Amino acid sequence: MHMQLNINTDIEITSLLDLPKLKMLMESLKMKINKSKLARDMGVDRRTIDKYLKGYEQKTTRERSSKIDDFYDIIKLLLSEESKQIFYYKRVLWQYLKDNHGLDCAQSSFRRYKSSKVEFQSYFESGKRKSSNSLFGF
Repeated sequence: MHMQLNINTDIEITSLLDLPKLKMLMESLKMKINKSKLARDMGVDRRTIDKYLKGYEQKTTRERSSKIDDFYDIIKLLLSEESKQIFYYKRVLWQYLKDNHGLDCAQSSFRRYKSSKVEFQSYFESGKRKSSNSLFGF
């Protein structure tokens, strides 16, 4: 009995996540994988190749809400054009929210949150600050 199999063995390895497919193919053909060559071609360590061949998957970051999200509307109002108060520094805004609205977070956490929101970041980059020379009319 003669059987002809037409199996497509073209596999393109473009990332480390493709390595488990290569492993399955190579095992079914009873061939060894040259981890060192793969590592050189991909620009990573051979131990990294081994780790991904064994099924390692990178951890993904969780999408979770921040406790600063509760203050989003307040921050948006304070940084809007309608607000009479102008915040020249991010630290002053953080201190204001802490003192007057009960914000309970570290300053670094507040800065990271604010930097992740383009609408808040643009407030401080839009020229609301004035140099000390322009305040005195020089």
